[in-house]
Amino acid sequence: MAIFADTSALFALLNQNDRRHLEAAEAARQIAKDREPVWTIDAVAVELWRLLRGQVGCRQADELLRGLISHGLEIEASARDDYTRAWQLADEWSDQDFALTDRLCFAGIERARSYHAWSYDSDFAVIRLGPSRNRPLALLF
Repeated sequence: MAIFADTSALFALLNQNDRRHLEAAEAARQIAKDREPVWTIDAVAVELWRLLRGQVGCRQADELLRGLISHGLEIEASARDDYTRAWQLADEWSDQDFALTDRLCFAGIERARSYHAWSYDSDFAVIRLGPSRNRPLALLF
């Protein structure tokens, strides 16, 4: 089973000052032990890089992101239809304030039919996907 990695999980893993760093490090160890493939989308990679750049600078942000990729993180480009789905999710969940990156994540997860996610963002616990909005994500904590 492939696991979708959100910005919050990857940032916690890479930032030792993050309050969830130890939890993220343990999750990463378990994922590696279980040999689970980990993937994300390009919007998460960009968001993660910008957060890292603010913490450690441009070169270190590059190195950290390259390190994730060299350790097997797959980064998928968001499809054109993912943007359409992201706007639909905004309409369907108008009572929520989901960021565009999160909505693109949700669209990619639906497209891939891979409902396992590693995230510390509460929006990932709220969202229900599928035509009936009844499919929660199986979150890795």
